Amino acid sequence: MSLDADLLRTRLADTRWHRIEVVDATGSTNADLVSRAADAAVAGTVRITTDQTAGRGRHARTWTAPAGTQLAMSAAIDVGEHTEDLGWLSLLAGLAAVRGVDEAIGLHPTLKWPNDVLVDGKKVAGILSEYTRSDHTSAGPGGIAVIGTGLNTTMTQEQLPVPTATSLRIVAGREVPLTDLAASYLRALSELLDLWPHDLDGLAARYREDSDTIGRRVRLVLPGDKELVGTATGVDRSGRIIVDADGRQVVAAAGDVTHLRPE
Repeated sequence: MSLDADLLRTRLADTRWHRIEVVDATGSTNADLVSRAADAAVAGTVRITTDQTAGRGRHARTWTAPAGTQLAMSAAIDVGEHTEDLGWLSLLAGLAAVRGVDEAIGLHPTLKWPNDVLVDGKKVAGILSEYTRSDHTSAGPGGIAVIGTGLNTTMTQEQLPVPTATSLRIVAGREVPLTDLAASYLRALSELLDLWPHDLDGLAARYREDSDTIGRRVRLVLPGDKELVGTATGVDRSGRIIVDADGRQVVAAAGDVTHLRPE
């Protein structure tokens, strides 16, 4: 199945996304929009492709896939001066991906903190949000954030980049309706952004419902390669993970989590 750009624009006409750009291929949908951050009109723009050749993940990791096997979507928003809550953008994009996949395909993914989207414990999507300072936003001085999501759509088992990854075709066992998937995700993202940054408690409650990390024994690698092992007990209103490490409560805003097998 291919993306129907006209149908997608029609289905998203009542959302915050006023410009939908569907391209055959590009290096990085995020980089494309970040490069236009000085133009206030970029806010509300979505750029989509099924062939992203230089995708990026967190910590400068690469995110690659054979042509036609992924759905890469980036959305630009005007964040004004709300920079203290930027960390939530990647988390709410994870929530949008969960809802989008559920609505379009009938599968309900879960989230590994902070924003890995899992099906049956394997990663089906990655998310990267980037912020660029700008003096030309609609709200005056502030900035533009670009929220990027890459969904593994039609990869075969042989095409998966790592054993811990999967694709929607593999888990669903059927064709992936790309236009439905993109529309459901982008509509959910638009609606969740209506809660940001004014209802962080509501976002945190939704995140906890879809979390596969809370309640698990985890290994948390913090910036600076500091490592701890404990039980993830929650996510707070700032989107930070809370880990009980042998009776000591640790709250982290950034880091890499590994789910450990029960002892």
